[in-house]
Amino acid sequence: MTTQETVLILQGGGALGAYQAGVFEQLHEHDVQLDWLIGTSIGAINCALIAGNPPETRVQQLQAFWQSLSPPTRPDQPWSIFSPWLQQWGSVNDAWNSWKNSSETIGTLTNGVPGFFKPRVGAGWDMNAKVPLSQNSFYDTGPLKDTLEKYINFDYLNEGRMRLSVCAVDINSGQIKTFDSSKQHIGPEHIMASGALPPGFPPVAIEGRMYWDGGIYSNTPLEVFLEDTVERDALCFMVDLWDPTEAAPETMAEALARYKSIQYASRSKEQLETRQRIQNLQKAIRNLTEHLSAAERKKPEVQNLIKMGCEHTINVVHLIMKALPDDQYFKDIDFSSETVRRRWQAGLHDAKRALKHKAWLEPLPAHAGLVIHELAQE
Repeated sequence: MTTQETVLILQGGGALGAYQAGVFEQLHEHDVQLDWLIGTSIGAINCALIAGNPPETRVQQLQAFWQSLSPPTRPDQPWSIFSPWLQQWGSVNDAWNSWKNSSETIGTLTNGVPGFFKPRVGAGWDMNAKVPLSQNSFYDTGPLKDTLEKYINFDYLNEGRMRLSVCAVDINSGQIKTFDSSKQHIGPEHIMASGALPPGFPPVAIEGRMYWDGGIYSNTPLEVFLEDTVERDALCFMVDLWDPTEAAPETMAEALARYKSIQYASRSKEQLETRQRIQNLQKAIRNLTEHLSAAERKKPEVQNLIKMGCEHTINVVHLIMKALPDDQYFKDIDFSSETVRRRWQAGLHDAKRALKHKAWLEPLPAHAGLVIHELAQE
């Protein structure tokens, strides 16, 4: 293979981000050397955990972070002794599991997630009451700062061994802002800004500006990578957490969950296909110039056209997490240890399948500027 840049792009999705951690563990086990990490929201947190630790402790720190978010294990209600019996009755057992999931969700909404966010007392009692912008939310994310500093070595992160970009939205301009370790010092506040999803979480102040979660502008930070001016081949692993192709809903609960998946999928497939057409045209421009005479290529108007072309090729390995059978509307705040484990294992499994095929090693046509490799669903 030619010298290329290897990039990992991680979408936002709260607790669903355990899938991304599983994907990275598999990449790490196969010794895939990453040059650039780009993330939004939980994707930004996962990226910072990777970039902010030495290679030998990255998976360990990812595991420790995700385990720290699991709610404390507590015994079920006294009637849990009937659980084995209920499992023999399909519809009754489904109702039982639905009740348990609802109970855990209510617990998270009421108590928050240790080490991540906690309820802001009195928030929302008067929706028209004026409050400081830094407190304009239902939850306080102060605990997250301590957690990030515990599991991320920001001095190591800023040494430049691996480039890190995280995305947030400037509240005043409404425009996306990318914080890049190759251009500035990255601290906990930049990671928190990328995950400050309103109205649950408050905006984060950085250099006098206030920022919200980058996912409300674009939950898939693909453009950050594609608009970079680096003229070299690239292999990009793009990991999405919201599947836009799930089955049509049959209940109100499923309708709400489906709506959320479509909303946060951020049209990443369409983005990829559009960029593929652009990149292929740029590659074609550069190829066509090879058929021009030296005299033609020296003309100013032709020089301007040549600059619009490119010679490099981008391979994008696109992984999309499939929803779990029991996923609900609040699946992105389900940090229970069992659910995190299942999503982590799904990431391991899908990344292993992708690495087994290695489709990006196949010979490519001369005009190929961007090639999309999508993992076939099982």
